[in-house]
Amino acid sequence: MNIKNVCVLGAGAMGHAIAELAAVSGFNVKMRDINEEFVQRGYDRIKASLEKDEKKGRLKEGAEEILGRITPVVDLEIAVQDADIIIEAIPEIMDLKKKVFRECEEYCPSHTIFATNTSSLSITKLAEHTKRQDRFIGLHFFNPPKYMRLVEIVWGEKTSEEVVKTVEEFSRKLNRVIIHVRKDVPGFVVNRIFVTMANEAAWALENGEGTVEEIDSAVKYKMGLPMGLFELHDLLAGGCIDVSYHVLEYYRETLGESYRPAPPFVRLFEAGHLGKKSGKGFYDWSEGKTNEVPLRAGAKFDELRLLAPAVNEAAWLIEREVATPEEIDLGVLHGLNYPRGLLRMADDVGIDIIIEKLEELYKKYGEERYRPNPVLLRMVEEGSLGRKTGRGFFNYFKEYEFIEIHKNRENRFAIILLNRPQRANALNPTFLDEISSALTELEKDEDVRCIVIRGKGRNFCAGADLSVFARGTSEAMLEFSEKGHETFTKIETLSKPVIAAINGPALGGGFELTMACDLRIMSKSAFLSLPELNLGLFPGWGGTQRLVRLVGLSRAKQIILMREQIDAETALDYGIVNYVVDADKFDEKVAEVARKIAEGPPLAYKLVKKVMYYGNQPELRTGLFLEAASGGDVAVSDDIAEGITAFMYRRKPEFRGK
Repeated sequence: MNIKNVCVLGAGAMGHAIAELAAVSGFNVKMRDINEEFVQRGYDRIKASLEKDEKKGRLKEGAEEILGRITPVVDLEIAVQDADIIIEAIPEIMDLKKKVFRECEEYCPSHTIFATNTSSLSITKLAEHTKRQDRFIGLHFFNPPKYMRLVEIVWGEKTSEEVVKTVEEFSRKLNRVIIHVRKDVPGFVVNRIFVTMANEAAWALENGEGTVEEIDSAVKYKMGLPMGLFELHDLLAGGCIDVSYHVLEYYRETLGESYRPAPPFVRLFEAGHLGKKSGKGFYDWSEGKTNEVPLRAGAKFDELRLLAPAVNEAAWLIEREVATPEEIDLGVLHGLNYPRGLLRMADDVGIDIIIEKLEELYKKYGEERYRPNPVLLRMVEEGSLGRKTGRGFFNYFKEYEFIEIHKNRENRFAIILLNRPQRANALNPTFLDEISSALTELEKDEDVRCIVIRGKGRNFCAGADLSVFARGTSEAMLEFSEKGHETFTKIETLSKPVIAAINGPALGGGFELTMACDLRIMSKSAFLSLPELNLGLFPGWGGTQRLVRLVGLSRAKQIILMREQIDAETALDYGIVNYVVDADKFDEKVAEVARKIAEGPPLAYKLVKKVMYYGNQPELRTGLFLEAASGGDVAVSDDIAEGITAFMYRRKPEFRGK
């Protein structure tokens, strides 16, 4: 079936956004609500959004042309009479949704697909109140759909394969990241993991394992989530404590008593403390108060306390064939803005360690949800423990999480693509290890004579992942610093030439990575910066040393101390980069330079790189050692804690020199 006409029921926050998305994607849309005021308000919001995007050059066609595909409607019969798909986005009330779908059935064609945007209600139970259970499906968008690309396609018990395929194709035309929820289970995939992890945080709070600030700090900084779980519940839409409470009560009904809401959720809900919108939630927001989560408050809280139960829930989904590991990780990446996939985190920790934590919690609290899932137990029996054994939820034999390798066999060069676009390609320890492994792999490949490093998405690399600074120890920082030095030194000493293709902003460690490469090609749309002093630290991966060699001591001090943002032409003038190219000709120039180098003599390249490197080494190695050692000292300072906290909350830091 080919979808052309879309009807969106509801013009509120989600409804009007879905209608806009469908119209931008070329579909004819009717947007319906119960009165003219609601419909017009939704239409006006779409108009304002499109006009703003048009001014910024984000649209492929004019705003008026897109608006011409949207018809605001109050009359339900007119709204659905020619619909190929109806997307319901009305309040999360089961009886209300049932009533609306029954009314739609009176007027819409027999081929119309019914899709609900519900985030938690049973697709199967909703479908039972229609005469087209085979044409009923869940299509769960994430808020706001304009920026959150994930959609969960949720299968009801009787949803046909034809409808699944049709809705999948429709979602692709909407430019969605798709995960399939093959069984109609409570919470689907993303909310199942999010709400249960939040409930675990509340149980940890109730059991005295940490304070609100300590738990949120560990989540926000050590795990790298966008917000602390309590902070998020207070701030999301003004507060969503009541939403999670109701969802957890639903889990209690459908999954068992072990999933009941933790006492903090119960107390806050019953007291009407629902977050910032009510003046109080997990934090106090009364009288205009603001709250910041301190960087190191959670240094002693074990984030595995939250991670292990979340992984157990994911294993439950895998065991029941609800979703694949790949889909689960896509879900948390694009639906919750996690810094990396949940199951990738588990593989890094080790599945045996996850089970140890679950068994500890089960022994201590006796809750069924802590009993290790058979999927995890089977993985340990098979020796699939994660990265340390080469296989866990994912395969790590020449397969990567944070990079992609693309080989141009004809022209004998390869591209290492830094592939963490949702975090601006920020480097964590695993990322650095993967770059090092890829360099080793490509150095052994006789068909590759030149290597290019570039970033995926709009950025080259935003530097170091800040989560390491939340550990609060100089040892952790020194280890991270040395890992960066080892990786960048490997680039310098590799037997094959390495080109930095700077396709977008290269900040901090990203800029330092480019300086370790043999040549640098920069897009005119990119810029360079060493902004570390804004955070209370200083460049720690060779920036204080290699930059001096490129531009001289005085200029290097200027760039570092003034935290200058260097555009492409200035970078060329300073001698930092070798070539500057228009963005539309960037890939062509990179390929041209890589091809030219690949035509040269491999043995001579190997020797000339060594001669040039070791001939200039003594002072560089001393400088890099001092940089790493000093970085360990500054990592535990109060200033760096203030700098990173200020950065996270978008305010000016107040450094005290401590």
